Amino acid sequence: MIASWLRCFPGLDRISDPFWNEAQAGAELAKVFQGEYLFRDGDPCAHYVLTLKGCIRVSRTADTGREIVVYRISEGQSCPLTTAVLFTGQRYPADAIADIDSYLVLFSAKKFQRAFEHSPGFRQFVCAEYGGRLIELVVLLEHVAFGNVNTRLAHWLLAHKGDAATPIDVSHSELAREVGSVREVVSRQLKSFERHGWIRLGRRRIEVTDQTGLAQMAPNGESAAKASIEIAKPMLSDRNASIH
Repeated sequence: MIASWLRCFPGLDRISDPFWNEAQAGAELAKVFQGEYLFRDGDPCAHYVLTLKGCIRVSRTADTGREIVVYRISEGQSCPLTTAVLFTGQRYPADAIADIDSYLVLFSAKKFQRAFEHSPGFRQFVCAEYGGRLIELVVLLEHVAFGNVNTRLAHWLLAHKGDAATPIDVSHSELAREVGSVREVVSRQLKSFERHGWIRLGRRRIEVTDQTGLAQMAPNGESAAKASIEIAKPMLSDRNASIH
């Protein structure tokens, strides 16, 4: 299995120096089942993480219990928070939990540091991954800092909408977590959207019926939604993910 995982990470398969070869030879394949934690707030970091299959949700919970999804890592991506913790030697400031069964490639902290220091190709891959996700997080920060709940809801719904035959499968509690609010506020705003005719609500079901109207709540409308979709991938892309 380990011999074929490189195909999921463009660039890594082209590195051939001995330090990278040593690191990949010692890589471990791990499975995290849906609902299990990859790490928790306060944990030390023992591995550099690459996602081979599945989806991991990284979120931060305030003392009040309010939770916000910071980002997700899915197939072909690294975890930027893991990279930051490895660089600084600090502990994780957030939780990571599997949205669906997920398969990961793990490098021990020691092998990661050695390869990062001595393998130019691996160092370039790590920095490019980290820098790309950092830019995405700035977009999320803008939405949270300058957008109200209505705006964040509209962005999220536009980013995750399917066609008329495939409504969004999400509860109000889950949606509140996605946009950094509470269930009561989200439910109230969704009802307002429905009264305007922009969406149709059901049990764990939201159908976008007027995309143009909903986009009025989201500055830059569709373009803003597309900019944020890589930060929080669709939650329900494949609840039965498996590795081949």
